[in-house]
Amino acid sequence: MSGPSGDRTASTGDAGPFGTALAEIRADRRARWAALVGGTAVGLAAAWVHWYGFLLGGALVGLASKDLKRGLAAGLGFGLLAWAVFAGLVAANGGLVRYAEMGRLLYLSVGIPVGLGLLGSLVRGAV
Repeated sequence: MSGPSGDRTASTGDAGPFGTALAEIRADRRARWAALVGGTAVGLAAAWVHWYGFLLGGALVGLASKDLKRGLAAGLGFGLLAWAVFAGLVAANGGLVRYAEMGRLLYLSVGIPVGLGLLGSLVRGAV
């Protein structure tokens, strides 16, 4: 099903308009970067409303990636960026020191966006 390099974009499972569009986006560097930036923006906006946004953002950046390894790296990057945005908002409100002292709550608030971003990016392995 996959080519000699292990890339699944050449598989016969990419039939239909979405598979063709994804193959074109993955092949063109500029379109891929635009899709990564757009997926990140949509994911962050959705995460502002609900935690499902971390899954959505991870899936969108994962789908735009060339292969599964890069998709997982993009999902990890999305999760870290989402946490950094949150930490920046906490710092802007003057609570960064107290936030850093919270122990388990700090670990949980780092783990949720990073873990869900990675989980969402696993969709690249299926498509």
